[in-house]
Amino acid sequence: MAKVTVNQSTQVEQIPIRKLTVTERLIKDKWIYFLLLPGLIWFILFKYVPMWGTLIAFQNYSPFLGFWGSEWVGFTHFERLFQNPDFYRILENTLILAFFEIVFVFPAPIILALMLNEIRFNPYKRTIQTLIYLPNFLSWVIVASLTYVFFTTSGGIVNVIVENITGSTIFFLGDPDWFRPMIVAQQIWKGAGFGTIIFLAALATLVRSNMKRQLLMVPGVLDECGTLRYQRLDMLSSFYLF
Repeated sequence: MAKVTVNQSTQVEQIPIRKLTVTERLIKDKWIYFLLLPGLIWFILFKYVPMWGTLIAFQNYSPFLGFWGSEWVGFTHFERLFQNPDFYRILENTLILAFFEIVFVFPAPIILALMLNEIRFNPYKRTIQTLIYLPNFLSWVIVASLTYVFFTTSGGIVNVIVENITGSTIFFLGDPDWFRPMIVAQQIWKGAGFGTIIFLAALATLVRSNMKRQLLMVPGVLDECGTLRYQRLDMLSSFYLF
């Protein structure tokens, strides 16, 4: 009987793939770049064009003369700012408020999104979403007016409740110790709703796309509701960084 010998050292010849040039890729994906145009135009109009406004800092600006007709004064305004006796107090408040924004304002929509995501009664969940989202449509002028109405010592509902409980009122709007907490609370109340909607949408998308993979990789970690709770904060943090 004849034996058949197979040469196992035979190699398959690889055909080199030519890389497309930039022009060819633009032509190939032209419709994708066409979809990018509205966002690009918006970004240029509302982000780059307004940067011309920084010229005001170096001019004795007059709205009647415009950017090019106003007198150029160089660093005069900056010198006056740095020589102002209140400059360091302003700088201190700015840095402290920025720190409070990172510590309190930043995680607020994430915490709300995680809490709302665990609600299984949809009518109640949608009602809460609507209520916390409504302040996003209010201007800061209206927010300041509402703050005055609620916290004023002359008939403000918050001070009425405080007075009924403690027998005295708190000067929220005039006490320096309450200035920073009031600013942070306003930012959370106005902006947390919008961020919550974004993070809820991210949760819904990420959980659906990763559920099957996570079940296969880490079996037996489901809770009684069938959700991977321990993974959600990690997924949200990745989405926020992106």
